[in-house]
Amino acid sequence: MDKPEVLLFDLYGTLVDPLSVDTELGRLFGASAGRDLARLWRAKQVDYSFRLTLMGQYRDFRWVTARAFDDAVSALGLSIRPTEFTTPTDLYDHLPTFPDTSSGLQTLKRDGHLLAVLSNGTGSMIGSCLANHDLRDVFSVLISADDVGAYKPSGLVYRYAAKILGRPIDELRLISSNPFDVIGAKTAGMRTAWINRAGTSFDSIGAPPDITTASLTDLREVLRGRQTPTPNRAQ
Repeated sequence: MDKPEVLLFDLYGTLVDPLSVDTELGRLFGASAGRDLARLWRAKQVDYSFRLTLMGQYRDFRWVTARAFDDAVSALGLSIRPTEFTTPTDLYDHLPTFPDTSSGLQTLKRDGHLLAVLSNGTGSMIGSCLANHDLRDVFSVLISADDVGAYKPSGLVYRYAAKILGRPIDELRLISSNPFDVIGAKTAGMRTAWINRAGTSFDSIGAPPDITTASLTDLREVLRGRQTPTPNRAQ
């Protein structure tokens, strides 16, 4: 294995599953509508964070998540009684991890890598989500875009992370399942690894990731030199 690295992990979609809210939403709206709402909620959440950053505006991620939920409900023509679901953003504090998350992080830490989180979530959102899975102590640093006042994939966020860690940006590796995040990090000068959880093709708008794997377990094997990265496009 090469020398240990500094690995920065995206949270939503990489370590925890935002689309898993379809179970709770299905209880309120029916299974099909719950799945549609989960997908649209996530899409609007990401879209709104992009738009705010492009406009030079900022609202924290809990605000963005709440507005995205309200607008997704409206777009799908759904209605909900306040007594049924008063705090949709609380679901984000209790998102389940992917099956490989805990074991993958633990083994990477045992290999000597320094682990950090770099997320668009607020500090409280990140902390709550990790604490609910007993993962807080795995990470040396939790870094939030909230401290920057801009969202990934803005280069400001990745450069801020390098400043916080006190390392040259090209010594840091971002681990994310979101292509926009990987492209943003690589454009800013970071090493990258794409966790292709959905088995899809990588976006062609930017340079491909340095490493592509299907899981954190596979990532560990690649970093140890025991496994060849998977192609950037699904076969």
